Amino acid sequence: MVECVPPPLLEAGYVEPHKGTAVAKKRKNLIIWLIAFSILILVATGAGLFMLLDGGPSIGDSKARWLHVRITPMIAEAPGSEGLILDPAEMPPLTTEISKAITTAATDDSIEGLLLEVEGVGMGWGQVQEIRDAILHFREGGKPSVAWAEQYGNKEYFLASAAQEVHLAPEGLTLVNGLSMTSMYYAGTFEKFGVTANFEHVGDFKSAVEPYERRGPSPAAAEATNALLDSIYGQFLRGIAQGRNIEIDAARALVDDPPLTGADALETGLVDSLSYRDEVDELIDGDTIKIGRYIQDSGSAWLANGKRIAVVHAEGTIVSGRGGPGLMGGQRIGSTSLNKLLKEVREDDEIAAVVIRVNSPGGSAMASDAIWREVGRTQDEKPVVISMGDLAASGGYYMSMGADQIIAQPGTITGSIGVLGGKLNLSGLYAEVGLSLHHYERGARADLLSSTKDFDPEDRAKFRTFLEGFYTTFVQKAAQGRGITYEELEAVAQGRVWTGEQALSLGLVDQLGGLDLAVHTAADLAGVTGPVVIERYPERLGFVDQLVKEMSNPESSLPSAHQLQSAAPIQDVLQAVMVLEEVLADDGIAAILPGHFRID
Repeated sequence: MVECVPPPLLEAGYVEPHKGTAVAKKRKNLIIWLIAFSILILVATGAGLFMLLDGGPSIGDSKARWLHVRITPMIAEAPGSEGLILDPAEMPPLTTEISKAITTAATDDSIEGLLLEVEGVGMGWGQVQEIRDAILHFREGGKPSVAWAEQYGNKEYFLASAAQEVHLAPEGLTLVNGLSMTSMYYAGTFEKFGVTANFEHVGDFKSAVEPYERRGPSPAAAEATNALLDSIYGQFLRGIAQGRNIEIDAARALVDDPPLTGADALETGLVDSLSYRDEVDELIDGDTIKIGRYIQDSGSAWLANGKRIAVVHAEGTIVSGRGGPGLMGGQRIGSTSLNKLLKEVREDDEIAAVVIRVNSPGGSAMASDAIWREVGRTQDEKPVVISMGDLAASGGYYMSMGADQIIAQPGTITGSIGVLGGKLNLSGLYAEVGLSLHHYERGARADLLSSTKDFDPEDRAKFRTFLEGFYTTFVQKAAQGRGITYEELEAVAQGRVWTGEQALSLGLVDQLGGLDLAVHTAADLAGVTGPVVIERYPERLGFVDQLVKEMSNPESSLPSAHQLQSAAPIQDVLQAVMVLEEVLADDGIAAILPGHFRID
């Protein structure tokens, strides 16, 4: 049985340079500054207020203090979501920066304890486990840790249960009531609008096409989803039992009959105390340093002449060309952009090894293959280790499968080795809105991917042969990367999705852990001993730097206001359809998870 426990602290440490160091090298464009002057005044005012609120003693002070970690739904996994923040030094820390800082604080004599303030969790289970493992490590080091929240949901409580004490606001709500996953199916909607789905998939469990063709899951899809949910739920219960020092049956009883009020939560032992926020401050009886300030000060104070490890972030749906924000929200991994970064770190002789942090549901099969190729070329020059976040499935697994080592969290969603492709016939929708199209064609199959015609049997057979060929390539390359036979790999492929915990037992990943373990593994493979310095790619940019980049890079764009609007269910449908259409426009083949894949 695999437990959700943190990896042991390894002897070789690593540090991160100050966030502003790389950006300081860039010259600001005077014209852009003038254009953005009025915006800068407002942002500077907000940044100044933030600095006042976030101020506090530096890490160099001798007086011990508590590290204050505030968890909000806005915490990002990778660079690229900075918005209107002027100075990179004031950006909220990334998930892996938080986990590293907590781990470091465990052995830092200037840190007396840990205060975890949970306002909400927007991340997936892999990222939650990344931070939770660091809290467990801190707690096991013998220092006190206290978690506080106004209310706890499943992920919030799972995270907080790693602390030594769990506090709840007296009138707070606890809704630790088990996990659920809802799949949305669009076939009925398509029928109302005269849209017909024409898809093929290879892999019995490759269910990403089902939302477009069905009104409910196939038996294979239901089987795979239930097995996935069982794995995550088991990790959830074991984590609560471990953190609260109770038997797993007691943890299950708490979840099956959840206390809702603060009084009931206290009586059942779900929490240790009902406390207002000021009472928690009195309890810790000491100064605090906020984690953003701690990361800044520790980064600049500990920077040494260590070897460099590149951490390349790859987050979002995989597409050809440049990456960046999508039209309906979410990030894109552009094969051209990512491969350019990989080439840069490959050719940098001062970089000893590369860690690629993957957080992707997949996307374009051809773009995934292009990235796989560049990962292999990088691997020829120096070690490459994959660190998986919440998702590294389908195309996300494809780009990872050839690396020297693959490291995932127990709750990472991975696998999904399969492909799909096809088209939507929109002729009925066009007729509904009075739109007429007339085609001129030459060639018997010129309309193969036409958006106004269904596949005929010959079209479908030809297209399926195309998909089967790519699936065979996918499995062959995965087997080669994992060092097993085609038959062994194919037995766990078929488009089936696995958790990291399951993937470890199946040989699809090598170890369970987070970025910290991946960095140390990369250093070991490179023969590096002693401290190492990690450099993150792409660099985090403040608002002005983003504006300069976008003005000089017209193929990409900043997120527009409409991305943040529209009702969530409608946006989920539109985003799922538009992402699939975008991916299929690349090459007609997709290696991707279903449009809305979330376990809460």
